[in-house]
Amino acid sequence: MKLSNTIKLFSCLLFFSLLTISCGDDPASANEDPPALPSFENVTADVSFFEQNSSEVNSESNFSAAYNHAIGLSSVSFISGIYLGFFNPADQSEADFKNGKWVWEYTYSDGSESVMITLIAEEVGSNMVWEMNWSYDDGAGNSFEDYTMVQGMVALDGSSGSWTFNDMDPETNTETPYLITTWERSSETNYESTTEIYDGSGGVDTYTFTQNGEVFDVSYTSSDQQTNIYVHWETDVQTGYYQIGDDQGSRYCWDATFQNVTCSDVGY
Repeated sequence: MKLSNTIKLFSCLLFFSLLTISCGDDPASANEDPPALPSFENVTADVSFFEQNSSEVNSESNFSAAYNHAIGLSSVSFISGIYLGFFNPADQSEADFKNGKWVWEYTYSDGSESVMITLIAEEVGSNMVWEMNWSYDDGAGNSFEDYTMVQGMVALDGSSGSWTFNDMDPETNTETPYLITTWERSSETNYESTTEIYDGSGGVDTYTFTQNGEVFDVSYTSSDQQTNIYVHWETDVQTGYYQIGDDQGSRYCWDATFQNVTCSDVGY
């Protein structure tokens, strides 16, 4: 089954959903309102240190190279924003409470093509469990039903969660993970997330982001172990380094004035 038309339709849906403005519907419920829709903010890396000091970027500095690596690696966490767009129309859809689950259904069509999205939320223990299913018909004999694109679980207190973003592969009629992200936040300034990126051929790249107070780390490890990148920075003293590979001899540091220094000069 060729998916070009399907992808085109979903791109239209994404554009439509990003334009959606919440109208504050009052869903029918059993004495309570449905849960707030997920924002995925907890899977987004905080690289504001580099953005705020972008004026210090130049082609010769270690800080510049670290800037490029950190910004590039953090883009992995923004991929979830593509999926987030498909949650937005639920703000204008009335949720039904069925068998202990909140269910939103909304549709979009473009000519003979149509897609229906079913979003389900269920409180299980101390977690809210989410599932988003897509059903599609191109009007020309190609269709699928209840394909699970997103699955997630978020602690009710916001302290942890996980999301699985599936690739669209209806030909096999099975969900194929594209990204799996898990995260834990013990305080406003202590946070860790890990994202596994599946390449479709059995390989898994791993991206991690951690914050421990004023200390931040981003790392990327390829499935073949041939590309390992580390970036470390400390916002209180403004020093840091980037490293390619596991050999500390390939570590490149900067000082509080963003100048190149020997790593031992700044305690690395």
